[in-house]
Amino acid sequence: NQAKGMIAPEAIINCVRAACGTGSFQEGVAIEGKEFGKLLFSVQSKAMRHVFFSQRMAGKIAGVKAAPAPIKKVGILGAGLMGGGIAVCFVQKGVPVVLKDAKQEWLDAGMKNIVAIWTGQVKRGRLSEQKAKDYIALIKPTLKFEDFADCDLIIEAVPEIMSLKKEVFLELDKHTKPGTLICTNTSGLNIDEIASTLKDPSRCMGTHFFSPANVMQLLENVRTAKASEQTIATCMAMGKLLSKQTVLVGNCDGFVGNRMIAPYASEAKQVIEEGATIEQVERVAEEFGMAMGPMSLGDLVGQELFWKQRKAAGDMNKQTKTYMGPYELVDWLCENNRFGLKTPDPKIGATGRGIFIHKGRDKMVDPEVVAKIAEIRQAKGHKARQVTDEEIVERLFFPLINEGFRILEEGFAQRSSDVDIVYIFGYGFPPAKGGPMFFAENYVGLPKVLERLKVYAAEAKERYTTNKHYLPVDYFEPSQLLIDCVQAEQAGMKAQVPAGVPLVDAVLDFKKKQAKGGSKL
Repeated sequence: NQAKGMIAPEAIINCVRAACGTGSFQEGVAIEGKEFGKLLFSVQSKAMRHVFFSQRMAGKIAGVKAAPAPIKKVGILGAGLMGGGIAVCFVQKGVPVVLKDAKQEWLDAGMKNIVAIWTGQVKRGRLSEQKAKDYIALIKPTLKFEDFADCDLIIEAVPEIMSLKKEVFLELDKHTKPGTLICTNTSGLNIDEIASTLKDPSRCMGTHFFSPANVMQLLENVRTAKASEQTIATCMAMGKLLSKQTVLVGNCDGFVGNRMIAPYASEAKQVIEEGATIEQVERVAEEFGMAMGPMSLGDLVGQELFWKQRKAAGDMNKQTKTYMGPYELVDWLCENNRFGLKTPDPKIGATGRGIFIHKGRDKMVDPEVVAKIAEIRQAKGHKARQVTDEEIVERLFFPLINEGFRILEEGFAQRSSDVDIVYIFGYGFPPAKGGPMFFAENYVGLPKVLERLKVYAAEAKERYTTNKHYLPVDYFEPSQLLIDCVQAEQAGMKAQVPAGVPLVDAVLDFKKKQAKGGSKL
């Protein structure tokens, strides 16, 4: 389970078997040499080396020479699951935290959850009682903005409502010292708009932690239009302090991770409507190496997340870079209060109900969901067909990869390896495949990715132009950068690129020099 799809564990077993068998020492050494050679020259070995160097490269920010400001005390605004998790991250590194919420009961509930994390560690023997007390003593719960006065860094983690975020930023502007960094943990709102409420927007950035923040390794630092070099340097240093895999990204809809996952989630629903079973899609994703399938991920995150955003917008057909149709199944689930793991159904003894019926750690596809899919299919005039595993892999991952090319083309990521790090440490992409951008170039081949995208783009266009029940999608339309990379490869450029440098980065660098422009970073 910890090394799905990796070839090294089997090679190790073969070596141990040879060492413990009846063969001679020389025969055992020969087997070890053979296995080592296979591993050394495998694409998985290349992928793991790529990940190793990519982790170190992510912290290098072009054009930023300023020294980071010291972080001696931190303020967290919002004591919910996210805010509490972020507080735990700092406290466990010895940094005092001021934790604020709007109501005493919310603050008490937040502190209770934080204390429960350390109490659980004490019970499991992973933490001493004294250390747990020391951690708790480093948190100052408060209802007052004034208690942020001596903080060096504030991270806002209130609900994803633009008006609310602007309101609390105005208060933070009044009650913090001039040099204090004021950051937002938004997962998708326009951070430049939030920063505009500050007298000095240069001290604002996005710090997108992943939930639960005290467990997940990834931190997307989001550069705003007016962020100073010191603000950027300090946020990157903060990530290092917290032992996070920190990547600097640009301020676009969904940033890097959530923008790329949207077409993946959309196509998972689409292939199921066309005839694939939920079990098949889940199995294919897991056999590919993902930590979980897309439908399980939906139940984990909450099926209602984008449903609520569409309702708030007053447009249930609204599509953005972070969410897109088909919506019929999700809307039905949410209208019946079936959000996933967070919505139990005592009538059937379920601890959670969404796509799956969850009973503790066990789950099964809800038969009512299967029936609803058949109903949706019939309403759209579509007949179920056989969908191959290969098609599912291509339709889940190729548009995700294509969106990665678009992000690079638009300048919202510094390099392709940063995209790979986001997906490996934030979304469970298998390290042995090197991340989506490495996978595209080294496992599949960019010409094939381009070819298949064109096929699926034509099919999608046929679908939404001839059937009014389908919303238009453009995520199969090939990125110009992908097209340029394929043309460069066909022209022999790949042979001229230094070892270890992805072709996409070489092409991107060439295009930037031609345009004499820069990135959004």
